[in-house]
Amino acid sequence: VYEHMLKRPQALYGTDLGSNYQAQGLKLSKHFRAAR
Repeated sequence: VYEHMLKRPQALYGTDLGSNYQAQGLKLSKHFRAAR
């Protein structure tokens, strides 16, 4: 379900905000083991 925001956010998700997932790269889920 999509709901409209009441107002525009002050900051967008990204590197300027210090988001954890930016520039993280690809990674397997916890259900798989990486090849060594």
